Amino acid sequence: MSDVAFYDFVRGPFLKFALFVFFVGIAYRFFRVIFLGMPPDYAKPKGSPPFMALKKIIIKPTMGWTFNEIFSRRAINFIGGFLFHLGFLGLTFFVPAHALLWKEITGIPFPTLPNIVSDVLAYAALGSLIALTIHRALNPVLKLLTGKDEYFANLLIALIIFTGLLATRWAGGGSYIWLVSLHLFLANLLIIYIPFSRLSHFVYYFLSVGFMGWNAGKRGVSF
Repeated sequence: MSDVAFYDFVRGPFLKFALFVFFVGIAYRFFRVIFLGMPPDYAKPKGSPPFMALKKIIIKPTMGWTFNEIFSRRAINFIGGFLFHLGFLGLTFFVPAHALLWKEITGIPFPTLPNIVSDVLAYAALGSLIALTIHRALNPVLKLLTGKDEYFANLLIALIIFTGLLATRWAGGGSYIWLVSLHLFLANLLIIYIPFSRLSHFVYYFLSVGFMGWNAGKRGVSF
């Protein structure tokens, strides 16, 4: 298979297949959780469950962002996690080549980042991902909570960012199309893998924190 044929395959049929698996898998997991339902609870609420659920969803992202929490106890988790998510989401949607691809898929124009900002985000995401992975492997508590799923996902994401940097900044001559194709191939694998991994946590984020807030309101306690 030539480099152009492989590129057409990973950007065409394979990408469509990956997106199909992603949306079907995510929808299945989401509705499976919804239809599991909850056991009946006849106790009279001591507080306001809807208000506490909404409060939890709105302020949860900022909870714990105090100086002591960030710099004294879990600096790597907070700072590394913030940099990784910021970099990865920025790269996924707003790098010029990615924005063009998303426009082709959705028909919606996406804003694009300057190249220098894209580079900073890529290095920040890759560096923080490596730091977070090493921290997971060395921290006694996180080590117990980490399985092969996390390590495989981190390796896959790191390879995607690395091949993207290779293709856009360091590739030359005839290797460019192969590197871009490899980058797309790995990205498609990640899209397929997400519904079957813990990476799908973003689907349940608002549902889970809302449930926690609802329970707090039910019991009349704060958080």
